[in-house]
Amino acid sequence: MSPELVDQAVLACCKPQFLKVARVIFDTAKVLKVPFPIEGIFVDDPEEFEEPTRTGVGLIVARIKALVKAKRLESAGDVDRWRYSEIRLTGK
Repeated sequence: MSPELVDQAVLACCKPQFLKVARVIFDTAKVLKVPFPIEGIFVDDPEEFEEPTRTGVGLIVARIKALVKAKRLESAGDVDRWRYSEIRLTGK
């Protein structure tokens, strides 16, 4: 799965209003037909949850962070805490 494909899927799942990172990851995983580890949503401390490898959900999370860094997405909160942080499109 290429990073460009993941970026397109993430951006397609985002909206101009803030959405929880967990929701965007889940929606993106569904679009890309990637298995989603549901336990990742329920862990409050990111250090307790072993992040998946750079394939599947791990790649989606890495691309979300890259899109935030590139200012294509705006974040509120710590993106590593999926249930407590939000992202939205910046319009750029």
